[in-house]
Amino acid sequence: MAIITVGFNPAIDRILECPGFRAGAHQQARLIARLAAGKSVNVSRVLAQLGMDSTAAGFVGGDEHAFFRTQLIAVGPGRVHCAFTEVSGHTRENISVVDPLTSVDTHLRDRGFTVTPAKAAALAQQLTDSVTTGDIVVFAGYLAEGMRAEYLGELMDLAIEEGARVVADTSGEPLRIAVSRPAWVLKPNLDEVRELFGDRVADEPAALADAVRPLLERAEHVIITRSGAGAVLVTRHGAWSGCVAQHAPVVRTVGCGDHLLAGFIAELVAGRMPLDALRTGLAVATARAVSHDMARFDPEAMTAAARSVGIESL
Repeated sequence: MAIITVGFNPAIDRILECPGFRAGAHQQARLIARLAAGKSVNVSRVLAQLGMDSTAAGFVGGDEHAFFRTQLIAVGPGRVHCAFTEVSGHTRENISVVDPLTSVDTHLRDRGFTVTPAKAAALAQQLTDSVTTGDIVVFAGYLAEGMRAEYLGELMDLAIEEGARVVADTSGEPLRIAVSRPAWVLKPNLDEVRELFGDRVADEPAALADAVRPLLERAEHVIITRSGAGAVLVTRHGAWSGCVAQHAPVVRTVGCGDHLLAGFIAELVAGRMPLDALRTGLAVATARAVSHDMARFDPEAMTAAARSVGIESL
């Protein structure tokens, strides 16, 4: 059984620290990290930190391929095998400005490269050749310029036909396409639930669980992330709300949802029950939020957060 993460528009995250940051001013900032990132890449990175191997696939700009490879093979203790499809153009480089005085992050997002039909076909062929029965294929992130929304559905169909279990974490029209397929795990956030079911869905655990239950006609697990309010897990056997009661001050929130998804998948793969997977996912996400090391989460913070997770049946 292999875990394959597929990203269509990865990023390099350039993280700056600027005390007292304010728009329109000329201020001194300090570079604290430059990371290979994007939702699928984050999932592979976290799986490696949890001791699980994965293959990182999808698209990356040719000039940045070596940078992604160097970063991911250095994670450990699990291994990340890089199998990216190179495309013309540069991988987008996002900028995050972290203000340690206010704990407020400001994010500037680049648009990234364009994927041609030929490159899209190459990735589809790669998955056809590599995916086998029992594998887990994680489609995470947003489509790049030039890509049809239906392409995600076609790749999901391909993986399912090969006998894989699929995971989807995306938004917009690709999300609507993803939920029409039989998924092992769907991970929308609050805004994405409202994209599917309307703005009137309340940010309240029972309301969110009720809203997404129709997705269980095809999906086995639906986990809704709610930022600092925790997450809601809905399966055909019940629904639960979980959150971390106590934790250290938040350092950075970017990527926390990806950490939660990776922790959740890792536990399911290890044969744990969904509630255990929810607990671990929340603990890993919290460890990312409070860790000063931007490339890794703090294992001790994860252990502390796991002890503080409260779960309520809905």
